[in-house]
Amino acid sequence: MSFKERFRAWWEGYEYVPHVPAVDTGDSAEADGNDAVEKVEQWSTDRFGLIQALWGDGLIFPGGKEHLLKLVSPFGLNPAFSAADFGAGLGGGGEIVAEEYGAWVNGYEFDPERAAYGEDRAERMGLSRKAPVSYLEPDTFTMRDSAYHCAYAVGAFYWIENKPHLLRMIEKGLHPGGQFTFTDYVLASDDAKENPAVQAWMENEDPVPKPWTAKHYEVELVNLNLDVRISEDMSEQHQKAILEGWAALTAGLKPGGLAPDTMQYLVEEAERWVRRVAALRSGGLRYQRLYVTKPTE
Repeated sequence: MSFKERFRAWWEGYEYVPHVPAVDTGDSAEADGNDAVEKVEQWSTDRFGLIQALWGDGLIFPGGKEHLLKLVSPFGLNPAFSAADFGAGLGGGGEIVAEEYGAWVNGYEFDPERAAYGEDRAERMGLSRKAPVSYLEPDTFTMRDSAYHCAYAVGAFYWIENKPHLLRMIEKGLHPGGQFTFTDYVLASDDAKENPAVQAWMENEDPVPKPWTAKHYEVELVNLNLDVRISEDMSEQHQKAILEGWAALTAGLKPGGLAPDTMQYLVEEAERWVRRVAALRSGGLRYQRLYVTKPTE
């Protein structure tokens, strides 16, 4: 039985809760002395609702608030700072940074549907000025000089084709003395694409990954006159955060407790993360954190 079949069977109650057809005798279960059949209330949500149930309100990445605040902690943010959130997702990251530090955060999302959701969410929550979200075409966008003091991104670049342009525009937008940090999926080496687990990940992701190595990022950043202060492998921490998110979600669900559409979303999302974890465990894929600064003029 495939993973998808096993997963679906468990959640629909086929393995551990055998289906027994109900027989209408005209009498209640209590009158017959039988145990009443428990009716499980089904949870129904859309894909974005499922993602937020996994990672947190407005978030699309493992580790949630704790991971994000650790990532931006070197910035020393305060209400006088402006920041840019690249790959802002559904807008939760900008909200967290704005509320934690009082900074002004412009969120830029590369997926039109996520951007539209994030924009609507920011408006609903009264964050259209403090932490707005807007769509950005990653391969062609332009950024004005010194648009923000700091910039960050969480696992948002690995599928982008024109990374040199993306990084060049982010550097352009940084104030002199500004800071930029991000995490991303990277290849352990140039030949890691031949790793079967990495191949399976790349062949089944949408959009299709176009990952660099950490060294490729470092060279590109140095060529942009940025100082690479930190480049570290966070794969173990990332895998732990993934498993914790799924454990927390599934702990609150009962067999048979998902609406059919939600079940399909859950299966697809689970398969996606299973492939990612397999690629990370194989050693061919890494989750890398980089932190760079821009020299003062």
